Amino acid sequence: MTSTVLDVTVMLLCVSASVVALGSVGSDSETAGYAASDAADRLATETATVTYEVSEGDHDSRTVHATLAELLATAVRGPPGTDGEIEDRFRSRVIERVTNALGGRTRVDVRYETDDESSGPHARDDDVHVRSGDGGGAWTLTVGNEPPVGTDVTAAVLTHPGSERIEGNGRGRFRIIVRAW
Repeated sequence: MTSTVLDVTVMLLCVSASVVALGSVGSDSETAGYAASDAADRLATETATVTYEVSEGDHDSRTVHATLAELLATAVRGPPGTDGEIEDRFRSRVIERVTNALGGRTRVDVRYETDDESSGPHARDDDVHVRSGDGGGAWTLTVGNEPPVGTDVTAAVLTHPGSERIEGNGRGRFRIIVRAW
């Protein structure tokens, strides 16, 4: 009788230990959903369509279909052939689309970098640009909020080459920094 009670007790302890172990594995997989590498992979591979209103030409709107990273790169400088209000509409649609794709626990910083002064931020006069300290030009765009203080954060970096279609001379690059918590 004593050995049966002892066997049942040991079995219950083993079952309890396995439930605790499986429970901790489940919580790890939940936080893995917020890993920056996963978000960066989505930016590089997931495609999206962004439609924005224009007030010129024969159409009332334009549509761009590209990867999320390409949309972000285009949003930094604005779609080719646009300026001012149209750029702002496009940029806000891209930010909204990327936020929906990645969720609220992700911060994305996009920076266009070049050593070519002819394409530097002095050529533009809005809130999107910053001046880099090395004499070259740079523009930035952010999506999402800063991670809360004291939170574990993962980070990943993507580099997207500049292109003549996006930034004029194709000599720069877009650095996309992804942080997730």
